[in-house]
Amino acid sequence: MAKVLLKGTKTRTAEQIANEIEAVGGSISGEAGNNSFSVSVDVMKPDVKLGVGLLSDVLLNATFPEKAIAREREIQIAAIQQEEEQLAAVARNIMRQALFAQHPYALRTNGSIDSVQRLTQKDLIDFRDRYVAAKNGVIFVFGDVKAAEVKQLVEEALAKMKPGALALTDAKPSTPLGKPETVESRKDKAQGVLMVGFRGASLLSPDRYALELIDEASSDLGSRFFIRIRDPGWAYYVGASQMQGLVPGLFAFYLGTDPQKIEPVKTALLDEIYKLANDGLTPEELARAKKKLIGQQEIANQSNEAFGYHCALDELYGLGFDFYKRLEHDVNAVTPEHIKLVAAKYFRDQPYVLATVRPPEKK
Repeated sequence: MAKVLLKGTKTRTAEQIANEIEAVGGSISGEAGNNSFSVSVDVMKPDVKLGVGLLSDVLLNATFPEKAIAREREIQIAAIQQEEEQLAAVARNIMRQALFAQHPYALRTNGSIDSVQRLTQKDLIDFRDRYVAAKNGVIFVFGDVKAAEVKQLVEEALAKMKPGALALTDAKPSTPLGKPETVESRKDKAQGVLMVGFRGASLLSPDRYALELIDEASSDLGSRFFIRIRDPGWAYYVGASQMQGLVPGLFAFYLGTDPQKIEPVKTALLDEIYKLANDGLTPEELARAKKKLIGQQEIANQSNEAFGYHCALDELYGLGFDFYKRLEHDVNAVTPEHIKLVAAKYFRDQPYVLATVRPPEKK
């Protein structure tokens, strides 16, 4: 839906949309994620009116041509097939399926080939009509503009948008795991991947920044996982990642290795997670992670597009558009004791899913 929105309106063809925006050196794109979708327009200051006009046209008047749907369907199915060849993605997918069972977070971002093939023009239009609604969205305009002028411009352009209602107000968490689970996929590749997934935090959780700091400290070239597992040549790469959403998401530790080394590397990975769960981070690890997390955010905020997008999501999810102002204070307020409590809560006191991707057994 997010992609096909840009493929033609009642007054413009896809080519006309592309030509108008490119003629002024701008860009327009549509994206979709776990909890939201967006349409972004990037233009120079003199072309703001043109940008707002294009934005309102695709949001209100998109026609969803059958030809464009067929083309985007092919692209999405190709992306799903390509993902099946990426071992880390395969491990993540089977881990999510086990970790979230019957919950939406078990689903793949791109869907399945079957589900994408079954999508119709009516499905996309119904989705648009339900979710492209005033009370369900946030408009962000970041740049050298005057707020009052832009506000009037946007209100006039989107005056005909239906009020609708805010979606995802009743997002429900998944049922917790009862015991540790092991899942495996066999792929004919000369590499193995291990991923250990735990239930994580939500965007509104007080544990959010402690987990972000643990993630940061576990993923850089000076991390204990890198030194213990990557440096001796046991793994090609090692790190951590997480997904925070409107309800508790996931936190995962992962590595890629020689298939022959999977068993000893698995022992080393679980051992390091166990130590982290019991001891937390050292003061040095925590200090380095804080500097990196705050610095990365400050760098990201140099871009109008990235800064505005994150502010819009924070507003949409109920955190408030100025939530970014709390980052430095809240990150610096995290203590080693807090890290230790959070590490124990998430990595010791609840079960995990161990996902393994390895080559088929030789006959």
